[in-house]
Amino acid sequence: MTSIPNKDRLGNLPEVLESKRLLLKKYQIGDEHAMLGLFERNFNRQFLKEHADEASAVKTIEDANKWVTKLATNWDERKRFVMTIWLKPEEILIGQIWIEPEKWEVPSFQLGWYLDKGYIMMGFATEAARRSMEFIFNDLQAHRITVITRDTNIRSYKLAERLGFKKEGHFRECCIEDGNRWGLMYYGLLRSEFEEKIKKEKEEESIE
Repeated sequence: MTSIPNKDRLGNLPEVLESKRLLLKKYQIGDEHAMLGLFERNFNRQFLKEHADEASAVKTIEDANKWVTKLATNWDERKRFVMTIWLKPEEILIGQIWIEPEKWEVPSFQLGWYLDKGYIMMGFATEAARRSMEFIFNDLQAHRITVITRDTNIRSYKLAERLGFKKEGHFRECCIEDGNRWGLMYYGLLRSEFEEKIKKEKEEESIE
């Protein structure tokens, strides 16, 4: 019988993930200034309002400090895994990745992300999400990953499809705020599908 990992048996997890252009890091004390700066530039507070609770909640450095402390503690307690996205080599904070445990007995996790408005359409979300998927499958030993996005957020669900996620459901007009209705798109990716996608990509690279 295959042993199913849980939060108590994961051991030490890497707190910094690196890709070609990005660094993904566990939140730590000191990040509050960069967090507040992210929301205060490029009209990000309004742009990210529907994607991140922090965009509305973090208005002062004290707010940011409380939020950063909470997210760092969540990581240590294995409640959720939230990472900052930094652009190399300048180390500019340009967004966030969050990974929510859904069912440890599967195990399955939900993956989400957001980016600074000034850095969209540059492939950074794809790069950050892809590196996070490796972390989820390899370090968190997941069996599946879920992505849930608004059906009005075309960039988000198209990204999920490019990453290999399969559409598993569409809850139409299931949410409403200020008279505006929207639905939710549900996507899933299994470990076997991710491994097959990686294998095909390597084969294509060797041919080239």
